[in-house]
Amino acid sequence: MKIFRFPALLIFLSGTLFTQGWFAQNSGTPNNLSAVYFVNDNTGWAVGDVGTIRKTTNGGTNWVAQTGTSAMSSVYFLDALTGWACGPGGLIITTSNGGTNWFTQTSGTSVHLRAIYFINSIKGWVAGDLGVIRATTNGGANWNAQTSGVGDGLFSICIMSETTGFISGSSGIILKTVNGGTNWILQNSTTTNPLYSINFINLFTGWAVGYQGTIRKSTDGGMNWSSQTSPSSSWLYGVQFVNDQTGWAIGTAGAVLKTQNSGTNWLIQTSGVGDNLYGLRFSSSTTGYSVGTTGRIIKTTNGGVTFIKTVSSEIPVKYLLMQNYPNPFNPSTTINFNIPESGIVKLEVYDINGKLSEMLFDGELQAGKYETSWNAELFASGIYFYRITTEEFSLTKKMVLVK
Repeated sequence: MKIFRFPALLIFLSGTLFTQGWFAQNSGTPNNLSAVYFVNDNTGWAVGDVGTIRKTTNGGTNWVAQTGTSAMSSVYFLDALTGWACGPGGLIITTSNGGTNWFTQTSGTSVHLRAIYFINSIKGWVAGDLGVIRATTNGGANWNAQTSGVGDGLFSICIMSETTGFISGSSGIILKTVNGGTNWILQNSTTTNPLYSINFINLFTGWAVGYQGTIRKSTDGGMNWSSQTSPSSSWLYGVQFVNDQTGWAIGTAGAVLKTQNSGTNWLIQTSGVGDNLYGLRFSSSTTGYSVGTTGRIIKTTNGGVTFIKTVSSEIPVKYLLMQNYPNPFNPSTTINFNIPESGIVKLEVYDINGKLSEMLFDGELQAGKYETSWNAELFASGIYFYRITTEEFSLTKKMVLVK
């Protein structure tokens, strides 16, 4: 029996081959999870309400409870042993044994600390409400106040070196330092919307995301920020790029967005959940995790490529794209297609204006008969077009979403 090889997660079951995008994992808790961090594809932590800490060492197949003291908003690990988390009431906790034991550090503040970031075992920063920033140069034994110059909430930190870093927050706040936080300078983000997450891929290129689909990008180290178009009005709580072209953002109502051209186009991916997603972490270019309400954890091992199913081992005699069913539909519909020759296949969805709405699949398939589905929960009612493209064949068909 032959199992074809795909550039994605492979599971062989009852003669059916699957390639999965985002899929749910069992966190073992009903509590909201606010942040996730992985040091490699297998070892990671998720933290959240009521002192919830979950750890996995097998890529999320099993999540094991660890003991926290109270709610946590952010978590950061340097390696499989050394990490920190922060939260309400000025909480900072640390571990040096992978979370087996967590110890409280004195932050010097009682405000809600919402973000934490370390660049090595001794230098780190936390930020939170009322513009509070604290920094340490001894692993958290002492946390010293830094002046933000703002009084609003600070939500996300991205430190690029011992001298250069960025913080985003309420009212479109983006702060930058070039001297390790001795001075934090307000940047012009061109928005007053809250920016819940910021991520730089190098000293020059970065993105910030936030309220109602707000996306901003800088290519000059934060001096100037341009607006990018989001296909979703969901509040975006996390953003991460794995290189200067490829990145993801997550947010409310299970929103997952992906770009493969530096944010020129952002496309919706099917997360399979309707929960709010608050934390995002890619441990490699294809393996990522997101966490959210009611203990939700979702994972991808192929960058979020849509579910594909082989429906027959018979080799078709010609290319074929069938009409989707049901049609009209709400919110999901099924699409079948036949591929008589192995090769690269693209399956895309476009709106009535010809704008790409979602890339359902882009990769190599062996000859066969396939089935996939499109979940349009985050899209508006209307006419859409789905198109299959190979080196030898291209065909487009119409479908109608009615809500």
